[in-house]
Amino acid sequence: MRPTKYNKRITVQQRITIENKIGGWSNAWADMFSCWASVLPVKGFKKLEYARLEYNEAYEVEMRKRMVNADGDCRIVFKGNNYQIISFMIDDDKVCLDIAKNAE
Repeated sequence: MRPTKYNKRITVQQRITIENKIGGWSNAWADMFSCWASVLPVKGFKKLEYARLEYNEAYEVEMRKRMVNADGDCRIVFKGNNYQIISFMIDDDKVCLDIAKNAE
């Protein structure tokens, strides 16, 4: 494993529920960890549908394995954009994720 291929900074966030001022619950995101990763674009396109321009992006992310790893309930923040985890695979010494642009 070459350390130079992990050249992009990502943040993994986990969904948490917090109590609001009127006694209800709301969802929020809390940072789990930030790390260096390899982020490769898989596909990207834009389309005009119903007079609305939409951008679709998908990436493949590889990072080192750690004690707490990302799963399907987490999201990835990369370059200020939020990405949903579509699939993940844990290997001996690395974690591979497929992420797509989140609709939120």
